[in-house]
Amino acid sequence: MHKIKFLLLFLLVISSVYAKCDCDCFKGGSCACETCACRLDPTADPEGYNYISPVPVPLRAEDARIALQEGLDGIWLPEDPILFKPLIADPRCIQYSVGWRFDDRVIDKNVIDVSYGDTLAVYRWMDMWPWDGDLQIDIEGALWAVFEPLRESAALVNADYYVGIPLTYAIDRWQFRLRGFHVSSHIGDEYLLDHRHFHRKNPSAEYLDFYISHDLTNEIRVYGGLGYILSDDESFPEKRFYQALGSEVHAHSLGFNWYAQQLYGQPFMGIHMRGNARFKHHLDLTYVAGYEFGKTTGMQRMVRFYCEYHDGYSVEGQFSRFATSYFALRTAYSW
Repeated sequence: MHKIKFLLLFLLVISSVYAKCDCDCFKGGSCACETCACRLDPTADPEGYNYISPVPVPLRAEDARIALQEGLDGIWLPEDPILFKPLIADPRCIQYSVGWRFDDRVIDKNVIDVSYGDTLAVYRWMDMWPWDGDLQIDIEGALWAVFEPLRESAALVNADYYVGIPLTYAIDRWQFRLRGFHVSSHIGDEYLLDHRHFHRKNPSAEYLDFYISHDLTNEIRVYGGLGYILSDDESFPEKRFYQALGSEVHAHSLGFNWYAQQLYGQPFMGIHMRGNARFKHHLDLTYVAGYEFGKTTGMQRMVRFYCEYHDGYSVEGQFSRFATSYFALRTAYSW
């Protein structure tokens, strides 16, 4: 019941933020409110912009604009923000992060978790198809690891390794991502020495998923996705289909915009819900809330400081079949 209350509260916050803007500026009309990013930059074209910053900024850097001027339809290694931004409430968000968990019911009462993840933009096709959107292929890599810091050996408990190839397409306020990826999990050697009766298995699988993301306003993003496990290790079989839904709020109207530094900050919150046929006894929900800082120039990456609450199932490799909940304090660097 408390999870349903959390969901209702989150939806109430989203609806209250959305209600602040009753104008038609997001549909090409005139702005009638004081909180929209287009109010801060009335000349901004609504297409091809990053709406997460308080002032819409172009998603195309100078190298892409030069390529268009030279008559090219694409560019190698684009120096632009990625088209499909990471899902910040997803426990498996592709980012650099470090956090301290409290009362993880599966791993330990005190846990340090770290992640190293980034995206290499390989090639971007510009003004593609009748909608004149951009299509991009990337390579992603990531590592997620959890440690027991207060144990004598501060043992590495589990490490998950990820490599993926996403194909993304963005047009106006819509973003689409088709992604194939591999994840393999490994139990730490010191953890096995401390738990000699632990039966190690080999969670390893190849996945294919498709996500759709939509910016409802300059402050609200919603998304959903469906995935399928193409193959897995026989020692750790998985249910084939999985789903995810989520939303993010980036409250520009409660933040600041330092024009001289091209720097801004704003509070944010997000919710991410995972679905799987083996989730029979619990919903799987992750909530985040905190403050983020970013630039309106360059790659437009963000630094975030936030709280996280997870209630559902563990995401740590071989432990993922056990129900857990935890609270965490975290800092992260990503888009």
